[in-house]
Amino acid sequence: MGNKENEMLKIIQEALNVGDGKITFDSSVKNVEEWDSLGHLSILVALDKRFGGKVANIREMSSADSVNKIIQLLKDNSLV
Repeated sequence: MGNKENEMLKIIQEALNVGDGKITFDSSVKNVEEWDSLGHLSILVALDKRFGGKVANIREMSSADSVNKIIQLLKDNSLV
Protein backbone atom coordinates (compact mmCIF):
# COMPACT_ATOMS: atom_id res chain seq x y z
CA MET A 1 0.00 0.00 0.00
CA GLY A 2 1.06 3.56 -0.60
CA ASN A 3 1.73 6.53 1.63
CA LYS A 4 -1.88 7.76 1.44
CA GLU A 5 -3.21 4.43 2.67
CA ASN A 6 -0.68 4.39 5.50
CA GLU A 7 -1.71 7.93 6.41
CA MET A 8 -5.33 6.71 6.66
CA LEU A 9 -4.22 3.92 9.02
CA LYS A 10 -2.53 6.53 11.23
CA ILE A 11 -5.61 8.78 11.24
CA ILE A 12 -7.89 5.86 12.18
CA GLN A 13 -5.45 4.69 14.85
CA GLU A 14 -5.32 8.16 16.41
CA ALA A 15 -9.10 8.59 16.17
CA LEU A 16 -9.62 5.33 18.05
CA ASN A 17 -6.82 6.18 20.49
CA VAL A 18 -5.10 2.81 20.16
CA GLY A 19 -1.42 1.92 20.20
CA ASP A 20 0.93 1.78 17.23
CA GLY A 21 0.41 -1.21 15.01
CA LYS A 22 -3.02 -2.11 16.38
CA ILE A 23 -4.80 -0.85 13.26
CA THR A 24 -4.10 -2.69 10.01
CA PHE A 25 -5.82 -2.87 6.64
CA ASP A 26 -7.78 -5.84 8.02
CA SER A 27 -9.05 -3.95 11.07
CA SER A 28 -12.80 -3.58 11.42
CA VAL A 29 -15.65 -3.17 13.87
CA LYS A 30 -15.45 -6.93 14.44
CA ASN A 31 -11.83 -7.09 15.61
CA VAL A 32 -11.08 -3.71 17.23
CA GLU A 33 -12.76 -3.27 20.61
CA GLU A 34 -12.43 0.53 20.51
CA TRP A 35 -14.28 0.72 17.18
CA ASP A 36 -17.78 1.21 18.57
CA SER A 37 -20.31 3.84 17.50
CA LEU A 38 -18.40 6.62 19.25
CA GLY A 39 -15.13 5.35 17.78
CA HIS A 40 -16.68 5.35 14.32
CA LEU A 41 -17.81 8.93 14.79
CA SER A 42 -14.27 9.87 15.85
CA ILE A 43 -12.91 8.26 12.67
CA LEU A 44 -15.38 10.15 10.48
CA VAL A 45 -14.60 13.47 12.18
CA ALA A 46 -10.84 12.91 11.84
CA LEU A 47 -11.13 11.99 8.15
CA ASP A 48 -13.47 14.90 7.47
CA LYS A 49 -10.96 17.25 9.10
CA ARG A 50 -8.12 15.78 7.03
CA PHE A 51 -10.04 16.17 3.75
CA GLY A 52 -11.50 19.61 4.41
CA GLY A 53 -15.11 18.57 4.93
CA LYS A 54 -15.38 16.33 1.87
CA VAL A 55 -15.90 13.09 3.81
CA ALA A 56 -19.20 14.35 5.26
CA ASN A 57 -20.64 14.25 1.73
CA ILE A 58 -19.90 10.54 1.28
CA ARG A 59 -23.13 8.85 2.39
CA GLU A 60 -21.73 5.31 2.47
CA MET A 61 -19.01 6.32 4.94
CA SER A 62 -21.40 6.03 7.88
CA SER A 63 -21.77 2.29 7.25
CA ALA A 64 -18.12 1.59 6.32
CA ASP A 65 -17.17 -0.79 9.11
CA SER A 66 -13.60 -1.67 8.12
CA VAL A 67 -10.35 0.04 7.17
CA ASN A 68 -10.51 -1.51 3.70
CA LYS A 69 -14.05 -0.21 3.10
CA ILE A 70 -13.10 3.29 4.29
CA ILE A 71 -10.03 3.41 2.04
CA GLN A 72 -12.04 2.09 -0.93
CA LEU A 73 -14.69 4.78 -0.44
CA LEU A 74 -12.00 7.45 -0.22
CA LYS A 75 -10.48 6.12 -3.46
CA ASP A 76 -13.89 5.94 -5.16
CA ASN A 77 -14.37 9.62 -4.30
CA SER A 78 -10.86 10.60 -5.47
CA LEU A 79 -9.64 11.58 -2.01
CA VAL A 80 -6.87 8.96 -1.80
